[in-house]
Amino acid sequence: MTEVAGTERVWTVPADLAARIHAEPRPADAQSSWELSIAGYLYLGGLGAGAFIVATVAGWLGLSLAPTGAAVLGDWVWDWSPALVLWGPFVTALGASLLVFHLGRNRSLFYTACRNPRTSWLARGFLILTAFIVVGCLLALIAIAAPSWPDRLPGLWRVAEVVGVLLASATAVYTGLLLRSIRFIPAWNATLIPLLFLVSAISTGAMGVTVGAMLHGYLTGDAGSAHDLVRWLEALEVPLITTEAALLALYIGRLRRGKPEGALAARTWLSGRWRYGFWGGIVGLALALPFVLTLVNGALGSNTVALAAAASVLTGGFMLRAGILAVGVKEAPPLYRLAEWRARHPKVGAGPAPERS
Repeated sequence: MTEVAGTERVWTVPADLAARIHAEPRPADAQSSWELSIAGYLYLGGLGAGAFIVATVAGWLGLSLAPTGAAVLGDWVWDWSPALVLWGPFVTALGASLLVFHLGRNRSLFYTACRNPRTSWLARGFLILTAFIVVGCLLALIAIAAPSWPDRLPGLWRVAEVVGVLLASATAVYTGLLLRSIRFIPAWNATLIPLLFLVSAISTGAMGVTVGAMLHGYLTGDAGSAHDLVRWLEALEVPLITTEAALLALYIGRLRRGKPEGALAARTWLSGRWRYGFWGGIVGLALALPFVLTLVNGALGSNTVALAAAASVLTGGFMLRAGILAVGVKEAPPLYRLAEWRARHPKVGAGPAPERS
């Protein structure tokens, strides 16, 4: 608004708006619309994608579980062992349902997603997730219900697996790109978020497959049937945790050196209201504790220790995504910045006052 002062027009700003303009960003300014349901969507989407990647690569290395046949109908024998490691696409589908639940019943959702992939990461993600869920579920169902098919058509099966792994990788990266596309929240609009989510997805996926492999040994009564697979997954987890810790440190460092809202997000994690979730849930459960347990278990070879490390990683993976959502402090939008500039420069560009008749 303007007020006339002598022969000049002076821009003025309401007192409540001026108070907000001159105030520093506060933890209370963090967004609240994306909460646990979106954290669950990001977590389950990444977990399922990472588990599919790890289980498929393990199969390429000859680390598959021993076949567990069961006659379903006559001579039709199913192999139930793949269900314990190739469950990733089904978990991703469960995560996608949380997103649909968050969006509500929108009849134009599918139409919008298919029509606007060039402009919306939500639309691109819908197509990526759909492709991964369809391809991944088909591969899992074929491995279970028609276990002889991969041996009959090995070349075609390998091509289908490669396509599935590429789609799973795209799904894991997309969960980070979705946040990266939010421009006015520095804690989300960060270059390292997609890579951090990819590494975290593979880490949690590896531990999820570990649980499935140990469950296979329990159900079959042969605890040693998954020994080689579990030990390989543990060896894989050490560099994954190290890489994730390095990416997390770089991410926080960039937030602290960046915009005020990003620096506030970092402080909220390190010493603010989310410090217990960060140090205990993210640093402790996702990184430090499983790292120590995995190294110790290299000498022990204990399934109990492996299960404890897996539970720690799986819990910490969810805390990472919930924590990033919780510290999403929003920047002032462009029009608000214009008001701020006007408040600080009340006479610049105001022009002469209109003459009174």
